[in-house]
Order: sequence, then C-alpha cells, then structure tokens
Amino acid sequence: MTTALTNLLQTLRLGSSKPNAIASDMKLKPKVEQIKAKLPELLPEITLEQVGQHDSFDDCWIIIYDRVYNVTQFLRDHPGGDDVIMDHAGRDATIAFHGTGHSRHAVELMRQFLIGELPQEQRIFRTTKHMVLSSGIPE
Repeated sequence: MTTALTNLLQTLRLGSSKPNAIASDMKLKPKVEQIKAKLPELLPEITLEQVGQHDSFDDCWIIIYDRVYNVTQFLRDHPGGDDVIMDHAGRDATIAFHGTGHSRHAVELMRQFLIGELPQEQRIFRTTKHMVLSSGIPE
C-alpha cells in the first residue's frame, strides 16, 4: 500500500510542471491527503524480548494483535481493574483482549498508548501468510 501511495505521489510531482497539471494537482490534493490520513504511520519495531522487560506496575507494556502498547498510565483507569492487564504485562494479551469483547471506543482509546509493533518474523496476526487472522483487527 505504501508503494502505491509513493507511486501516486511521484506521478503527481512529475505532472506538476505543466499548467493544466497544476489545476489537476489542486483537485487531487485533498484526495492525496485523505489517503495519507488512512495510512498507519510507520511504527518502530519492538521485539518480544524488549516487551518482556516491561512487566511491572511502574512500567507495563502489552502486545495486542502484534502491536505494542505502553499501558502504564492506563492501568489504574482500566474499567476491568489493573490486575487484568497485569496478568499479561510484558506479554501478548491478544486472546484476553479479543475474548472480552471490547467496544469500539476502547479500541479507539488504545491508539494513544501505541508505541510500536513486533518485527515481521515475530508476528502472528498481521502477516501476509495469515490474512484470515487479520480480519477485524483494530487499526
């Protein structure tokens, strides 16, 4: 998807030297901005070993759908209690998260705690080989 966006942006730059292309660029600019807004930002890779070092009340990271979240500041605010999250501190919490049926609001709230994602070779859910597992994953 990133390659498609790069190609689109290069095409727009190549055509901008023509007078008619400038008017065309002005029409396409909002569309390009919409595409950019939908793309997830590039996240730093954080390994399972690194996540495992953050397993205390003072420093708590969890993995949900191959993405890493620093939930330290959220522990005391979690409606289900901090112990539910601490059961998975420093580890993958995907099954527990999925099994409790979190609301759309909860999924949106997660974005502010997102700090990275697992390297490709450590992912289970967000892989090209396992696209079936990626349906319904919070973005």
